[in-house]
Amino acid sequence: MKILGLSLGQLTTACLMIDGEVIACVSEERFTRNKNDMAYPKHAIDHCLTKGGVTGNGLDVVAIASQHIPADYQVIKKFSDFSIQDYIKAQHEVWKPTIYEGKSVSWLEVFKDKINFDQYPGGWDKIDFANDETMWATYKPFLHDTISKHIGIDKKNITHVEHHPGHAFYAYYGSPFRNEDCLIFTADAYGDGLSATISIARDDRVERIMKSSNFNLGRLYRYITLLLGMKPNEHEYKLMGLAPYAKTYNTQEPYNIFKRTLYVDGIEFKYHEKPKDHYFYFRDKLEGCRFDGIAGGLQAYVEDLITQWVRNTVEKTGITKAVFSGGVAMNIKAMNEVIKLPEIEDFFVCPSGGDESLAIGACYTVMHEHCQEKGIDKSMIQPLENPYLGPEFSDEDVGSAVKHRDLEARYTVKRASNKDVAELIADGLVIGRCAGRMEFGARALGNRSILANPKYPNIVQKINDKIKKRDFWMPFTPSILIERTEDYLVNPKNIFSPFMTIGFDTTDKAREDLPGALHPGDFTARPQFVTREGNPEYHELIKEFENITGIGALLNTSFNLHGYPIVSSPEDAIQVFENSDIDGVLLNKTLVLKR
Repeated sequence: MKILGLSLGQLTTACLMIDGEVIACVSEERFTRNKNDMAYPKHAIDHCLTKGGVTGNGLDVVAIASQHIPADYQVIKKFSDFSIQDYIKAQHEVWKPTIYEGKSVSWLEVFKDKINFDQYPGGWDKIDFANDETMWATYKPFLHDTISKHIGIDKKNITHVEHHPGHAFYAYYGSPFRNEDCLIFTADAYGDGLSATISIARDDRVERIMKSSNFNLGRLYRYITLLLGMKPNEHEYKLMGLAPYAKTYNTQEPYNIFKRTLYVDGIEFKYHEKPKDHYFYFRDKLEGCRFDGIAGGLQAYVEDLITQWVRNTVEKTGITKAVFSGGVAMNIKAMNEVIKLPEIEDFFVCPSGGDESLAIGACYTVMHEHCQEKGIDKSMIQPLENPYLGPEFSDEDVGSAVKHRDLEARYTVKRASNKDVAELIADGLVIGRCAGRMEFGARALGNRSILANPKYPNIVQKINDKIKKRDFWMPFTPSILIERTEDYLVNPKNIFSPFMTIGFDTTDKAREDLPGALHPGDFTARPQFVTREGNPEYHELIKEFENITGIGALLNTSFNLHGYPIVSSPEDAIQVFENSDIDGVLLNKTLVLKR
């Protein structure tokens, strides 16, 4: 059973699954170098099929995540090409007339300067953009034609998977949980008419017990991001990073404002006072509140609602094991509060639960339905054991890149062992590691990471100012040897978190050894548990660092410049190396150092 899964909204992504195992998954942005690219994922599809040795006509199914995809967003590339000012313009010229004045406003009319009909595959004039109904009626066959012509599959083998089941099956089948009752939570801004669901995995079946279009925490976080002058659909994590710095006397008023709106009633979401919209309503209500207080109040409100929702569900069902996915699952601090609940026995969050994961979720959904229809044991559907699902490169590719850039004339270029690299990091150098297969998703997990000694707090400012060029308040994260997690993390339930998807409180030992990789405001961490089985080379590197320093972790942040996707190729890595103050770059086993 060969399935190609596609997510074609925000951050377009392709995934190949063969007989229940994810073979490859990558987002189009990694090839085009346009962050959050919405373009048809031609390069991503080609990579996945090549990696799996599959041709288009050899596929059984192409599964497109979501039943409805807005073509007007596609042709203006809303999620990738909009600036903060464009989003503000949309509030005043699209949403305000629509919501408050009852007008019908065309995105394409307001943003006609951004229309790009020249993007692949061309022929966008075939789509009727008059309204949502005519747009989808003409875009859907256009999309199926595009896929069929691109890879050579019969259009009858192209199907659509509903948005939230895609998140749910990703959350469950991507996890290590099997053969025990399990709660499945999904929550995001919106998808196919819903924003939250609860399902139960039991006796080889998955049954939805709750769905809601009222869960608006994803949208709320989006528009508060915009109100604080940051880019929605991208910079929500900056609010989460800002929140722990806020003092209670600044967070209380914003918290009370949020609390007067959405609340949890059992496992449902209801409103005390329902805002007409999330931008203008909260703009007026929050006027005069401090920026950090708004971030802190919002985060506290989100944590309270999510934990109450989970607690009520456990009490209703008696099930104490749970998984979570959807964009809201990216809020690692809320996930930290979930694992603290006495009602929760075990909890797992798959990597990068935003819409990019729907490419994998679509494959899991189709495979689940296939097994159910054919009476096949669902144990053949494999969990997502590691996220290293993208492109890799050979030593010959590295040699070509080094020669093309004439690096040996300007830098020190040599072969290096993990021990060599660990010694440099121990001495305070910052090294970018680009080796093996690239990670899927938003978190760098060692193969496309910037690495540093977590013992040095001042290393944070160096990386922020001279390499990442990002906001000063944002923390970095640790990659921790799994055998050392007890030393550094408060984790009495032994929750397993290999993908940086759950926040943890930390120990005094962590504050001594890892101050550069903890949040300075509350000393929490978003750790990666590194196992030898999951990534032998990266585990060995950290082990060598431990042998030198006694510290069983490295400071880890994504290998990219701010505003750009994580690097994919040696050329991408060298570009960051030459356009920042990073000390060196490791390309497989080739080390390039500044003199």
